[in-house]
Amino acid sequence: MLRFCILFFLWSAITTVTGCQNNSETGSSKRSSGQSAAGKNDAANNSYLKLKTHQVIDRDGSGMVALTGLIPESWSAKDQLYWEYNDATLPIRYKGKFISPSGDMAIEIYPDARSSFSSGPMGTSGYPPPQDAVSGLKDFVQQNRGRFPYQILDAKMISRSGPVDQYVQGTAFRTHSQSAYVRIGYIENQKEMEEEFYGVLEVTNSQSQGVVTLNSIFWSATGLYSCKAPKGKLDKCRQIALTLKSSAKLTLPFYNKFTQVVQLLSDQAYQRIYAAGQISRIISQTNDQISKSISDSYWQTQKTYERTNQQFSDALRGVDRYHDGSAAVQLPSGYSNAWVNDRGEYLLGESSSFDPNQLGIGNWRSLERK
Repeated sequence: MLRFCILFFLWSAITTVTGCQNNSETGSSKRSSGQSAAGKNDAANNSYLKLKTHQVIDRDGSGMVALTGLIPESWSAKDQLYWEYNDATLPIRYKGKFISPSGDMAIEIYPDARSSFSSGPMGTSGYPPPQDAVSGLKDFVQQNRGRFPYQILDAKMISRSGPVDQYVQGTAFRTHSQSAYVRIGYIENQKEMEEEFYGVLEVTNSQSQGVVTLNSIFWSATGLYSCKAPKGKLDKCRQIALTLKSSAKLTLPFYNKFTQVVQLLSDQAYQRIYAAGQISRIISQTNDQISKSISDSYWQTQKTYERTNQQFSDALRGVDRYHDGSAAVQLPSGYSNAWVNDRGEYLLGESSSFDPNQLGIGNWRSLERK
């Protein structure tokens, strides 16, 4: 149900290897007398990456923190979680943009797209799905980047799953999904740029038998995001994008509220209130207590999301896996070691001798590489 969280990559952020450190931290702390030369060089050159937790707040409805994820500390973020009043079955959307300090690298997240198509004795209605995920993503690129000349450099299917068959009250359903990416090249501000687009296409075919046979297709494009960088730097962009995608987590309290809202919207009276843009009135009818069924659904959704991220990570090979003693985390590849502090921030060092505890920038614990 909550396929919108796949969008994150739901962001689903980017940086070069250098320039991610908060400079105010580096100069104000006393250095340990035992600090290694390599560690000093790391500090002097800013050759480590610092990631912090970014929060997405449902400002239009509950006022709660809805999502969290890791982004580079020095990147700017402009994003929005909002309620889609034309869709009472999945009424939440997210969009965002994350930009590097220099402005030449960025990740953009796009709202999910959902539609339907039906055919029967009276003809057809709605919009048919793309032929496959690759062709659909190419169309999406044309819609969003067609204002300037670009060249498709690569296009590939990442994964396929299904079909999954169900039969409910006389109607047969068959669902399958595909994920894909497309890479393009173009000139922007007299620079050669490269940009990759990613997305998941899910299609459900249904057939209902009655006096007449009605064939319907329900489809959605989710997890739509792109990362761009100057030519030759796209790998770094992809690593951070995959890290953000894998670290994105829907919070359980918000999931609880959202699930109850969707249940209430099955009532036509609540649908009318929702269509009038009064989501806060509906949210006020929900309960803060989290039932076991909602809790179980939440953890199942997280597992499904993690499997999807695993497929992307394995196909694109942009992250390394670590374990912090209680949970697994995926962080950008190409670094010698990784550290975490009690605020949930991460540091990745280029040098094998890098130790942030010797730099006087807080208390850090080393992560075990899986």
